[in-house]
Amino acid sequence: MKILFVDAKTHELNALAQRFKDSHQQVALVSDAYAAIEALTKTKFDVVISLLSLPKIDGIELFNTISDKFPGMVRVLINDTVATLEPKQLSNSAHYVYELPIDIDDIVTTITELQDNRSLITKDAIIKAVARVKTLPSPPKVYMQLNAMLKDSATDSQKISEVIAQDPALTVKVLQFSNNTFMTKGKSLNSIADAITKMGVDTLCCIVMTAELFSYEPNIADFSLLEEQLHGLSTARLAASMVKGELKQQAMLAGLLHDIGKLVLYEMDPELTKIYFQHRSATSDNTQLENKIFGTNHSHIGGYLLHKWSFSYSLIEAIILHHSPQQLLRSSFGVAQAVYVADKLLREQEIDAKLIKHYKLGSVLEKLSQRAIKFKH
Repeated sequence: MKILFVDAKTHELNALAQRFKDSHQQVALVSDAYAAIEALTKTKFDVVISLLSLPKIDGIELFNTISDKFPGMVRVLINDTVATLEPKQLSNSAHYVYELPIDIDDIVTTITELQDNRSLITKDAIIKAVARVKTLPSPPKVYMQLNAMLKDSATDSQKISEVIAQDPALTVKVLQFSNNTFMTKGKSLNSIADAITKMGVDTLCCIVMTAELFSYEPNIADFSLLEEQLHGLSTARLAASMVKGELKQQAMLAGLLHDIGKLVLYEMDPELTKIYFQHRSATSDNTQLENKIFGTNHSHIGGYLLHKWSFSYSLIEAIILHHSPQQLLRSSFGVAQAVYVADKLLREQEIDAKLIKHYKLGSVLEKLSQRAIKFKH
């Protein structure tokens, strides 16, 4: 693995760089953003680790440039200022943000473990294929703002309503989707406050995410955008019901995003997409068929899309592995495993027997199946 350090102070990141050298990684050090871009132009690095404070161009601006010019890079920002960075400031520029003093062990472990997943989704073929798609889904900025707000105990429904109301078009879509999905009887929902009262904040945030991601309508024959929205929402709610409290938000996010790669995969080549839909099975896992026809699949495309949006690799892993049960066995039951199980139950497909045995799901499978029926739209 090749790692580029950008450190104008020439000492803040020395210990971290030395740790990577000791583990036989290739390390280079530059002192400013211009030198970093020049180095990336000459050498293919895997990871860029930069201080926020740099001369002329700061770390955030550098990462925004790197995201455009070198989309395969993993970007790690070290905040060496006294200020707390807000989500709006970051603008989806960094995959990870650490504050000084840094935990070297944590950073080394995180970056080392993400390498296998990164190599799956940043292949040149995938990057070039995605670059050819004229219109890509946009990162869910309002959702990320809401997600950050929910960590503040002082946040209430009024503040959440105000954030959503800043985008009138989004407000209309959220209310339309909420009414179509959740209103079986009684009066319709006419405001975001009504929607929060009816569904709760977590579900409303899911709908905001859904409305943002599907704000454009791809022209894909035989593809139902509404079905994808509903399935993502159901998967999010079901997956969140299977994990510990501290993982629920990430499980909902992963559930909403697990099939986002389909929106891009099916727009890469209309002729290949036509062939795919002629041969796909409505009741089976079509991942291998996608690999055969497109040379990749929606899990890897979705993982790369989230990489472009600078989501953390713990979330990206859940997207990449939701059709790879054998790889899920390597870790304890968490977000990735919950999304796999939720997706299978909602699609009424068979869950891998080894996974059921490994996580001792046999005794709760019937209960989860009934819950899936409840959540399914």
